[in-house]
Amino acid sequence: MPRLRSRRTAMTILCSVAAVGIAGVAAADTWQPRRAIEIVVPSAPGGGLDLAGRTLQGVVEQDKLSGKPLTVLNRPGGGGTVAIAYINSHAGDGHYAVVQALPLITNRLTGQSEVGLDDVTPLAQLLTEQVIFSVAGDSPIKTGKDLIDELKKDPAGVTVGVSSSPGGQSHIAAALVLKAAGEDPAKLKIVFFDSGGEAATALMGGHVTVAVTPAAVVLGPSKAGKIRMIGIPSETRQKGDLADVPTWKEQGLDVEFSTWRVLVGPKNMTPDEIAWWDDTLGKATSSPEWAAAADRNLWTIDYKNSKDVRAFLDSEQARLADLLKDLGLAK
Repeated sequence: MPRLRSRRTAMTILCSVAAVGIAGVAAADTWQPRRAIEIVVPSAPGGGLDLAGRTLQGVVEQDKLSGKPLTVLNRPGGGGTVAIAYINSHAGDGHYAVVQALPLITNRLTGQSEVGLDDVTPLAQLLTEQVIFSVAGDSPIKTGKDLIDELKKDPAGVTVGVSSSPGGQSHIAAALVLKAAGEDPAKLKIVFFDSGGEAATALMGGHVTVAVTPAAVVLGPSKAGKIRMIGIPSETRQKGDLADVPTWKEQGLDVEFSTWRVLVGPKNMTPDEIAWWDDTLGKATSSPEWAAAADRNLWTIDYKNSKDVRAFLDSEQARLADLLKDLGLAK
């Protein structure tokens, strides 16, 4: 019996060693960054996309979620297509990702570009964000109703600065407001900017009548009295710093719309690369640092992993196709 027990003990040890060896091989095979990761922002510094990318960089590095550093690279142009072309010059490489918003889908629907959802690897939805209508602090336009009256009187006399490409989130929000007021969205006099920061700067400089941007972009200038926030297309009033901004529904227009921020990688990423991003982004967006940034920047945390965000973006593509046709912004 002692000899049999010794054999069993030896077999147990051998099995344990084999299991450790297999686990070691699996761990070695799991993808990890080998060099710095580039978070590409498809807009100029200072906008909502830039803020999301730089916040993600800070949280990942502060919480030591990556063995390699993250850098942020601004590649504006083409409503996000320049940035997508850049990461796809590194196709199948998990060291590259780009922050995107509605133009990821709407550029193709509106005919602005052939680049779209099928040309990237969806990694996550990071957050949703409110869109704000603002005027300069010294503007004679005091309320959303004042703006609608001006638009009804002379649509071409009101210049609307938007922080998106044609058919993007800010453009859609502006078109929805005008359509709800009974006017033709095609009559809007639109100026497109590469970031919300640029649109806000143009507003304060008197170059546009109204700016439609992510909320965080205009919060600081609003507190300084340089910008007045006059309308928000949300279902109910927001809390905190947006509590005094009336909804469009309060001002007689049935409009509800917000935007989202997603992170996508180049096409042909491997399952191991995607799994690393799932793990890293899941931890980053559930951290106290991310929650504090969400409060500070007026974001709603709405994390979806790679599987869930792909399904979400497919459904958004169908919804936005119908919406853009209804607004006369796509065929």
